[in-house]
Amino acid sequence: MEKTSPDFLAVLRTERRDLLNRMRQTRFESLREGCSHSQVIPFATFSPWLDDEAFSAIYEIVKPFTMVDIYRCYELYSLARQCRRVAGEIVEVGVWRGGTGALMAHALNNRPVHLFDTFSGVVKHDAEFDTLYSGGEHADTDEDIVRSLFAKANVECRIHRGIFPDDTLQGLPASICLAHIDVDTYRSVKESFAEIWPRVQPGGMVVFDDFAVFGCEGANQAVNEIVAAHDDGLFIHNLNGHALLVKQPAMARS
Repeated sequence: MEKTSPDFLAVLRTERRDLLNRMRQTRFESLREGCSHSQVIPFATFSPWLDDEAFSAIYEIVKPFTMVDIYRCYELYSLARQCRRVAGEIVEVGVWRGGTGALMAHALNNRPVHLFDTFSGVVKHDAEFDTLYSGGEHADTDEDIVRSLFAKANVECRIHRGIFPDDTLQGLPASICLAHIDVDTYRSVKESFAEIWPRVQPGGMVVFDDFAVFGCEGANQAVNEIVAAHDDGLFIHNLNGHALLVKQPAMARS
């Protein structure tokens, strides 16, 4: 097989970098001042999900049941696997058809996952903060769809139907290792986090799905306010769109 010359590879890298730089200059119309959006395209190419057979197998099952892309799905799967060393259970607020919940449950050796959803669409729209969401979106689901997916994936779930935390706080476990908040609106993000964070164990974390999504400016604002008010968490803005807040041990904070 003929080897590719270093000069040819250098030209390819330069052309690719120039193309990405041009694409990164694409800006979107801002829906809220101070919350700008552009085309985010990292230069990195390492794709571990392509070599992870266990992830690929479960992802093929859950893919039709989630609106979350493979990059965020793989991150949730990887974080759940790392949380095996952390006490507590998994919590997901904003379930839709159950894809990411099943993914995390599978990664965490079938530790119970608690699913909180209205199954009637997005709630708690706030006209002051939320831009594109007005309430009722993503209502095309039901509990039977979620239960059938979990049965197919051979993992366990506990479904808590209703508005969280208003109707279903009693279902929240006392100890949480990983929480995924995917609720789209300002009030729902803040109120969900306020109940969940005190129960997250050191080394555990909360993942916010809507932090960097166009049209979820209310969720973005909520996360920014949460981070500003908490010095007991390590904040990470991942370019895949996630925001993470990792609970730090008290000794590390001091």
